[in-house]
Amino acid sequence: MKQKEFAQQFTPIEPPIEPMVESATQRRRSARDGSDAESCCRAPAVEPFEPFPIDALPEPVRGFVNVGAKSIDCDVSYIATPLLSALGSCIGNSRCIRLKRGWTEPAVVWAAIVGESGTLKTPAFRLVTRPLHELQGRTLAQHASEIEAYEIALRNYERELQRWKRSKSGDNPPEKPDEPNPVRLIVSDTTVEALAPILQTNWRGVLLARDELAGWIGGFDRYARGSRSDAPHWLSMWSGESLVVDRKTGPQRTIYVPRAAVSICGGIQPAILQHALGVEHRENGLAARLLLAMPPRRPRRWREADIPPEHEARLALLYDRLRELRPNETPDGPEPVVVGMTPGAKRLWIAFFNEHGQEQAELTGDLAAAFSKLEAYAARFAIIIHFVRWAADDPKLSDPELVDEGSMSAGVALARWFGHEARRVYSMLGESDEDRDRRRLVELIELRGGSTSVRDWQRSRSHETSADAEAELKTLESAGYGTLGPAPQTGRGRPSKVFTLHPDTTDTDNNPTEGSDFGIVSVSEVSEGGGRQESHP
Repeated sequence: MKQKEFAQQFTPIEPPIEPMVESATQRRRSARDGSDAESCCRAPAVEPFEPFPIDALPEPVRGFVNVGAKSIDCDVSYIATPLLSALGSCIGNSRCIRLKRGWTEPAVVWAAIVGESGTLKTPAFRLVTRPLHELQGRTLAQHASEIEAYEIALRNYERELQRWKRSKSGDNPPEKPDEPNPVRLIVSDTTVEALAPILQTNWRGVLLARDELAGWIGGFDRYARGSRSDAPHWLSMWSGESLVVDRKTGPQRTIYVPRAAVSICGGIQPAILQHALGVEHRENGLAARLLLAMPPRRPRRWREADIPPEHEARLALLYDRLRELRPNETPDGPEPVVVGMTPGAKRLWIAFFNEHGQEQAELTGDLAAAFSKLEAYAARFAIIIHFVRWAADDPKLSDPELVDEGSMSAGVALARWFGHEARRVYSMLGESDEDRDRRRLVELIELRGGSTSVRDWQRSRSHETSADAEAELKTLESAGYGTLGPAPQTGRGRPSKVFTLHPDTTDTDNNPTEGSDFGIVSVSEVSEGGGRQESHP
């Protein structure tokens, strides 16, 4: 597939960015201030789920996420969240964004999709990582051929070396061949000792992809009471900083990685995540670096459709193109190419930074820590979106080495969504047993369209009597989730009662396909210059 085919998938949207960003900000403030007329009827509870800002993703990523979610019948956030990590890992250490002198951010993303068993985490995760696994298979097959050639060259070298020694010649000895190193894109081993040599020979960095991130989190517990801990090493890998690992065994006892960049994606169950947000990992800041997506459960429905092969092919081609980005070669080794911002992008970044700083100042504890990392994530998302547009030949991208307003707007929208999701997830993890039971009952009623009759509730909940069912619904009414009132008369049978959730309790459609109003427009709609310049990755 030719790269220019990507450019045909960008469709114009007219509204300007900044007024939409402002309206989204006002909407969130109104929600926090309780200015909604119906907010007084709602008990303090977990905030409603907001749709993932799908329009923040450029094509072909947007199309892949949409068709993938439809084929699996999952929320789009289950695909978009790990996909951001995978795209970031393909950029890796080749690029970083400069926010000001002395502050740069790499394209490193740690993300987890959260849900109980059976919530389709695994199919979504595998859909995103399958092209990378296939590419990894090809690189390892190539490495196997290189090893065969190396072993032949090594035997020839050893023979030539013996001849040189016997001849006692004054000529230079034969040159020993270098052992080839495998190109690694994706790993599953979570030990730092295993990762360090891989990162040492793969300057770009890697993606740690685990279907269940419990193994990664469990790795920290192995050393929780010992003299060593892997947590500081992982914190340096989130920042793309240098890594020094001392090993007790192996030919190389000390491994130094100038820039250790590891993106992370996978699934995790709420109970395990609650453990991850324990005191130790809250205090060291590791938990705050993990982006979370936990859409509400919904009934599974059979889907005959599968994701079209061309969408997977486009994603695989996108991964390949991003991996073509080359760093600056210096005498000390490869260095990331530092990417700046256009004036419009800088203005948008400053506006977000100031507003986000005010919002963070109003928070405390774990949520404040999580929000402190969203500043960096807004910039990281912006550079990922920017180079996805570059790889897709977006005609609106005027300068590949300057992040424009469209990419920054998308990065800000994504950071805000993950901030709202952090509020939801942290609230759910901090619920009492009673609050959790009520929330799950509300979710069941949401699945029934936001209302249920006492008779239907009795049947679905297997209550012995309608009085038991009514009593359970009354607990939700008392908690402020809805109203229990008489059902419309049909003229047949005994009158029943209906419980109806308050409008602000019911989640909105969480799978928008276009035009979702989340304070952004399509990233391909902003251009701050003339024609596109040639790039030389």
